[in-house]
Amino acid sequence: MDMRKVVRMTDMVDRQAKHATPADAVTGTLSSRHFAEFFRDVHRHEPFPWQQRLTTQVLEQGTWPKVIDLPTGTGKTAVLDTAIFAMAVQPATSPRRVVFVIDRRIVVDQVHKRAEQIRERIEAGNTPVLEAVRDRFVALSGGKELGVACLRGGVPLDNEWTQRPDQPWVVVTTVDQFGSRLLFRGYGVGAGMRPVHAGLAGNDCLVILDEVHLSVPFAETLSQVARFHTGPLPRRFAVVQMSATPTDHDAPRFMLDSATDLHGCEELRRRVEADKVGHLLTARNQDALPQLVLKTIKSISKSRQDDVSDIRSVGVVVNRVRTARETYERLRNEGYATHLVTGRMRPIDRRESLARIGPLVDPDAEGRSDELAIVVATQAIEVGADFSFDAIITECASVDSLRQRLGRLDRRGTAHERTGNPAQAWIIGNKAVVESKRPDPVYGNSAKVTWEQLRTLEKRGSLDVGPLALRNFPCDATAPKGQAPLLLTTHMDAWAQTRPEPIVQPGIDWFLHGIDQDRAADVFIVWRWDRSYEALRLVPPRQAEFLEVPIAGIRSWLSGASEVEVADVPQPDEHAEVQSSADTGTDWVRWRGAGERPEPIQVREIRPGDVLVVSPERGGLNGGTWDPSSQEVVADLGDAAQIEHGQRATMRLERRLFSEPAPPSPAEEAESDQPTRRRILSWLTTLDTTSQPDWMQKAVARLRINFAVTTVGASSEGADAGYYVLTETHDTRKPVVDPATIDGSDESNSWTGTGVSLHQHQEGVGDRAAATAERLGMAQTIVEDIRLAGRLHDLGKVDSRFQSQLVGGDPVELEMRRGEPLAKSLHLNATGRERSGQRRRPYPRGMRHELASVALVESNSDVLDLATDQDLVLHLVGTHHGWARPLPPVIADPAPQTLRYEWDGHTVEAGSDLTGGRLALSMAERFWRLIDRYGYHGLAWLEAILRLADHQQSAEEAKRS
Repeated sequence: MDMRKVVRMTDMVDRQAKHATPADAVTGTLSSRHFAEFFRDVHRHEPFPWQQRLTTQVLEQGTWPKVIDLPTGTGKTAVLDTAIFAMAVQPATSPRRVVFVIDRRIVVDQVHKRAEQIRERIEAGNTPVLEAVRDRFVALSGGKELGVACLRGGVPLDNEWTQRPDQPWVVVTTVDQFGSRLLFRGYGVGAGMRPVHAGLAGNDCLVILDEVHLSVPFAETLSQVARFHTGPLPRRFAVVQMSATPTDHDAPRFMLDSATDLHGCEELRRRVEADKVGHLLTARNQDALPQLVLKTIKSISKSRQDDVSDIRSVGVVVNRVRTARETYERLRNEGYATHLVTGRMRPIDRRESLARIGPLVDPDAEGRSDELAIVVATQAIEVGADFSFDAIITECASVDSLRQRLGRLDRRGTAHERTGNPAQAWIIGNKAVVESKRPDPVYGNSAKVTWEQLRTLEKRGSLDVGPLALRNFPCDATAPKGQAPLLLTTHMDAWAQTRPEPIVQPGIDWFLHGIDQDRAADVFIVWRWDRSYEALRLVPPRQAEFLEVPIAGIRSWLSGASEVEVADVPQPDEHAEVQSSADTGTDWVRWRGAGERPEPIQVREIRPGDVLVVSPERGGLNGGTWDPSSQEVVADLGDAAQIEHGQRATMRLERRLFSEPAPPSPAEEAESDQPTRRRILSWLTTLDTTSQPDWMQKAVARLRINFAVTTVGASSEGADAGYYVLTETHDTRKPVVDPATIDGSDESNSWTGTGVSLHQHQEGVGDRAAATAERLGMAQTIVEDIRLAGRLHDLGKVDSRFQSQLVGGDPVELEMRRGEPLAKSLHLNATGRERSGQRRRPYPRGMRHELASVALVESNSDVLDLATDQDLVLHLVGTHHGWARPLPPVIADPAPQTLRYEWDGHTVEAGSDLTGGRLALSMAERFWRLIDRYGYHGLAWLEAILRLADHQQSAEEAKRS
């Protein structure tokens, strides 16, 4: 819907509001005064005064504050609610995507959970305000409601957010995932789709950078990227820093107002002014920490027995993963109910651990146990984790990290009311760090400076550690922060070239994490029993089962060397010793992605970002956390990860994955009088899943309805007979194109079996792309140029050889369709072969139909004159599969022919051999002219609008087949 129409519609509803129903009245008059009701409808409680004040400020001023500086425990994540509500109230000026960036693995999950709750309540629309917000979102995107996506780790969990440029989205992500996309080098994104991701990341986004002190270099890069936003496109890109230590010291801050926010709200005042007392302890070295923690826990336990305290949950936060593991084991061995949480966990394991911990650390939880619950953690819980401990024991760190840890202490501020005593914290100074002359690998000298200041502040054995304390510390008490390089046009010029990429180009890591050549890079581990190509093709590794570990830690583990210390914050790279005797592994492979064969590699060949598939028998986990010394067999989560990823259910009937009853095996086929499917279905039906994990219950329920069976040969360490792999199917009567597989990155979306004509497809793409651009507020001239590009983009498919392949090589069908060429094949996965198996005039390998489309459009000046910006139309046509940024892949045609087509009353005609003209040079020159005109991200945004309209049209045509 045209944005002007939305405004006119709103005005009309305003005039009729006094005669409307309550829901209709709200729809027409959404304003800041409805925010409290919106918040209450979503969360079932009132917003804090500052949350209402921020929303009012954003809507009245039309801009966001550059810095939001609030103490921990004051509900900062509610900025999501403000951002979503503002999008509904002021869609013409509010960014269409809210991107919440946080550099902590555990926090991404929790923020994503809040965003999902908001989405679900809006989708239900069971109150007038929620219904109004939902209807506004549907109008904005032509039928789509609010979407929520999560990007984390090395591989994106969810790419659906890139399918609709006009749909409102909340994207919860990390610096690596969002930053790499913004800089045209998206991690886990194919070269062809990188401009689409960059176009969406660099436009129409409100980027909320949470706890910006953790990602200072990226904050600097974001501000530098914003300088390159030029041209006539709508400017809806803003960055908000949330931290008590922001990078922009001169920017005005949004802060708590004691007069309105604290004294006007008893709940918030109690949280902010909560009385919390800290005590200092010393440990002689790292190895002595677990014993000192145990001693402190025993003291707390005794005070409980003596009815001196009401402490029921204790958080223990340390600086190293190994220290966390050893402390966890020590406490468990002493009989304490102890849980372990680190960032070095697989997402599935971490989610299950958090589900168990949640009720134990929530003072408002019903039926909370009186048993003392202990949670041992690393820096992973410093930010965003909604834990509220009755007491905390923490290893000394930099003062900014210490503030975050202490923010998990009595977050509701109710300890004093319940017990009459302030909440207690114990801070342990490790003498090997706080008295050392050498900088700590993780915190440099900041932990030492912090400890010295704490000793100065300590009075009579204690000190104030409340939310407003620990503020006036020396500058060098904060953790060392990297600095981003100066972002130059030469950097952006190189990155904007996505296909082909320049041979020499700058890396992006410094721009994400700072100038630090020694920063440790991560490798991703997946544990699987079968590491064969076929097994990994049928059940591909998914992010939910990935464990991230610094490369030095992996190399030392696989080579049998001593353990490398690992933290949950960026740390310098340590060059692990590699034992030559274990240099070549037999129980791990490198997985290179879907369709690629896994390769056995040597330890020294492991590179940053690699995905290693390792035998479960090698161990490596303890309590769900990274432990290279553990020999315990690790659970294979391959099938669980498919459900977590939102994909079709799978189940590998590998006997090592099951206890009883044993699944059917190919070895039994010869002796069985039942067909394979019947044997498997019988087994699925009798399988008792009541005591099984949630994922297995879902998988079995879905597979019982319909499944495909594949027999996989002998596993890498299994029986010769192999095993069955079950894959969920929907309708076995005919092949179905999965719209999610249509990404336009290659020719695959032409072979859909839908038999759509060229005219029908191009008109559909043009109309769809123009509607999207209009909803995004583009100028009408740009809207019409995008429409024109869509109506012309596939002209090159008129080549008779391409058409032959689209009809499956059938000469009769080809002759019948000469007057109406196809855009989509008649048959799924058309091969272009005759029935006799001989190839008929195949389209030359490597030749791009979109380049022929450009030549055909250029052949008729009357067609080009329909465009306001001829360069833009030609560029969008030539790049609609991601090539020609900036150089097109022009190859010689071994059998040239003349291409001719009647388009809208105009004849376009060109030769199929494009090597003799200036087409390649013209396209490259055009690319750079358009960069100057629309900006790096602006041009990518325009490309994304057309390309995604092409994907959507193809998916819609597939559904109608």
